[in-house]
Amino acid sequence: MHRHRYKRFFYSHGKLLLTGEYFILYGACGLALPTIKGQSLTIFIHNLSSVLHWKSYDEINQPWFEGVFQLPSLKICYETEKNTAFKLRDLLLKSKKIQKNFLHDSLGIYVKTKLEFPRDWGLGSSSTLMNNIAKWAKIDPYMLLGNNFPGSGYDIACVSISKPIIYQLWNQKPHIIPIEFNPPFRDKLFFLHLNKKQNTCDEIRYFRSNISHVSNENIESISSITHRIPFCKTLKEFEELLLKHENIISKILNIPTIKEIYFPDYLGIVKSLGAWGGDFVLISSRKGMKNYFSEKGFDTLISFDEMIFKI
Repeated sequence: MHRHRYKRFFYSHGKLLLTGEYFILYGACGLALPTIKGQSLTIFIHNLSSVLHWKSYDEINQPWFEGVFQLPSLKICYETEKNTAFKLRDLLLKSKKIQKNFLHDSLGIYVKTKLEFPRDWGLGSSSTLMNNIAKWAKIDPYMLLGNNFPGSGYDIACVSISKPIIYQLWNQKPHIIPIEFNPPFRDKLFFLHLNKKQNTCDEIRYFRSNISHVSNENIESISSITHRIPFCKTLKEFEELLLKHENIISKILNIPTIKEIYFPDYLGIVKSLGAWGGDFVLISSRKGMKNYFSEKGFDTLISFDEMIFKI
């Protein structure tokens, strides 16, 4: 990498969904939190050749994807993984369609992306990438959401604002309220990784095809819990609300809660975050917590202050 003309840098924090999973799709309010760790995108422009050379690195600085695209057509010349190359090309072509000046000349470009969290953590490797590309192309990141991403768009909202938000879809349009979320009992809150990566798109499609009816009462209950969570003064009140939330979702999905499946004898709360059955859960601490989870084979336990981004 020599004779670079200039460099540009974009960055987005990751996200976690505390309340509203699945139900946001039906108009319920959800509470999303930005994470400290995110993803960066660095652009170098050079005159060496008219190609876009893309290299993606993981959290331990190992390349996990590389692709070379002809400019300005974005024809794939070389890739280390076909699916990733096609998805990336699709995002770049969409960006070009929206912003005509984006990648319009044939100057050589080298792009390096760097994740700060493992790809199986579910903190938003796709949404942070989408947001960074949107910043680069100077377009609205929501316009990059297409049929490939059937979700609610809460993740794009959270990574682009980098603040806790209450998110709701009204007439399929996102409504976002940035809030403060700094619970006085946050030293008792931890995030546990379940060593499983959920495919959110597949989960949502499964949910939509298997749930025949979501009642207004369910939607209102979830929204009410979402609005009450930021005002909790005690851990007990917080745990009671999250337990109620888990039970509503469990009943609708007709599957047991994560706690019932894996940790039935744990005395604290275990709350699913986003798609059920994988990625992270929120844990409220109890005596002997670390040993309890470690003995069951779960060692990735991260405190609230180490996980959640605060401005």
